Amino acid sequence: MSDSGPVAASAIRRHAARPHRTRGQHRASWAAELSPLLAGTQRRYTAVVGSAVAGASIVAMATGAGLPSEEREPGTSRAVADIAALASEANAPVTVADGEAPVGAAPIGTATADEVARTERTSPVTGQDAQIEWTPMLDDITITSLFGQRWGRNHNGVDFDAETGDPVYAAYPGTVTHAGWETGFGNLVIIDHGDGIETYYAHNSEVLVSEGDWVDAGSRIANAGNTGRSFGSHVHFEVHVNGEPVEPLSYLSEVGLDLR
Repeated sequence: MSDSGPVAASAIRRHAARPHRTRGQHRASWAAELSPLLAGTQRRYTAVVGSAVAGASIVAMATGAGLPSEEREPGTSRAVADIAALASEANAPVTVADGEAPVGAAPIGTATADEVARTERTSPVTGQDAQIEWTPMLDDITITSLFGQRWGRNHNGVDFDAETGDPVYAAYPGTVTHAGWETGFGNLVIIDHGDGIETYYAHNSEVLVSEGDWVDAGSRIANAGNTGRSFGSHVHFEVHVNGEPVEPLSYLSEVGLDLR
């Protein structure tokens, strides 16, 4: 006993459990003070305190982020409930309203480096063939006769001035369906371009292709001449659509080749 009254039993137990303390004001040495930290009991206290601090930090973050923390199972601490809520949020699918970007995402209209790289890997560029253009059938174009009535009959093509031997070119890609003599036309080349379109090149002095040959636009197919029903060296050119001759200059103008 002391002058102040009987010593409480809890005080006795506390001093008994911690022998490095004395009942007076004397403090034990620092070595004695720190030694319990190495004991299993003290380490357990430290772990509990550390967990509490971590839980408090997570609760603070959840509160700052506005995450719900009121609902939790009975007997579960607030820290454990908040940790579970954070894990649930991390695994939940992200829903984005129209015109909005998810929290932490790059602004709308921008792409991160990873997104750009992923797009390059999965979205190969699809190339398109260049549009094929119609080309002149002679190096120099001089019109000498037009499509229409002539000498009591229809002149089904247009005539271009040319010297014998001048190169004659295919106006458009296609397959040669006729290469040789044809009454009235002399040496004639006919090219089928598909879709019912054919072109005729007549009065040639020499034919340089054969039936079945594929020719590209600008390929040399013949040399100009004065064969067949002709009154001078020139090239007679026709365009047929579905077997019927059409006015060549208007047709060529519509497909992008204006020779007038």
